[in-house]
Amino acid sequence: MKILKIDKLKNYKIWNPSKDVIIITYNPEQRRLYDNNDKQCIYEQFERQVGINKGNFVEMVAKKYFVDKGYCVESFYYLVRNRTKREGMRGFHKIMVVFGEAQVRQCIAEADATFLSYGKKSAAGDPDLFVYRNGSARDCFFVEVKENDPIQPNQHILFPIIEKYLCPVYIARVRNINTNI
Repeated sequence: MKILKIDKLKNYKIWNPSKDVIIITYNPEQRRLYDNNDKQCIYEQFERQVGINKGNFVEMVAKKYFVDKGYCVESFYYLVRNRTKREGMRGFHKIMVVFGEAQVRQCIAEADATFLSYGKKSAAGDPDLFVYRNGSARDCFFVEVKENDPIQPNQHILFPIIEKYLCPVYIARVRNINTNI
């Protein structure tokens, strides 16, 4: 597997969020409950344990945060990666409904071409959440949820493309309520 390093990106390709980072806190007892799949946990379990942290706890904390603010949230979808699986995913279909198939396919095509120019076989780095209200392209955004990890090189490439074709991408930092921010 070829690793893409941030220092290999052209300066104009370094992505910076257009908005302030969203800080979301959780009670550490809830993490213990989540990890033990305890029904008393206020966060729903992620439907498939994937990703770097396998438990997806921070994504589910962020999902509840946005749902509590009146948004709908898709947390299980592929936008640009794994083209075979993404076509059957509920979240991907919701994104296509909100933006239109042509716009989404154009975003994917540019992402694939850009990643190919960096020597990668296909695009990667999908944001963790798609957040929307009323099915409107004017009231939606993607969210990349981070706990202690930085934005990855793939994401520095992909996020500006998403913002060009679809909508803003925000960063949400999820923190233990006892942690200094």
